[in-house]
Amino acid sequence: MTAARFLPALLALIPLTLMACATGPLTLDDNLVVPGERIGEVQIGMPLATLLAVKGNPITTAPISGTDATTYTFDDGLTVGAQDEVYWIIAEDARFHTSSGVRPGVEQIFARASFGKPRCVESRGETTVYDYGDIYFDVDNAIGKVKRLGVVGQSRPCAG
Repeated sequence: MTAARFLPALLALIPLTLMACATGPLTLDDNLVVPGERIGEVQIGMPLATLLAVKGNPITTAPISGTDATTYTFDDGLTVGAQDEVYWIIAEDARFHTSSGVRPGVEQIFARASFGKPRCVESRGETTVYDYGDIYFDVDNAIGKVKRLGVVGQSRPCAG
């Protein structure tokens, strides 16, 4: 095989290589809610040290009763449950949304239509939780709108 035969193929690869370098690294700072995976840049399974490096100091922390985990609340509307790693993430700010547009503040009927039949529904006085396993949302019963979206790595048990 001569170098002349490989030169056209090599020249064709150079622009592809340059384009790959020019795109830069993938960023997750997109405010997207991905069921079972992440909300924005916070990911299920993310080490606690990485969470704090990415988000900075929380505005409040509180121990989670009966566990060694802690709730961390950040000024952008995210609340995170973590011990050594992130277990769950809750968004209460409308900037956080699913790919179909479900976000805090949308009508309950839109959220239910987007996700389909819930795994379980639990009324909690002022709110109702629609649980889909790796994502759930709370609806404010007084106004019929999504109050918060939550993402978990493992399905929560449905209440009796």
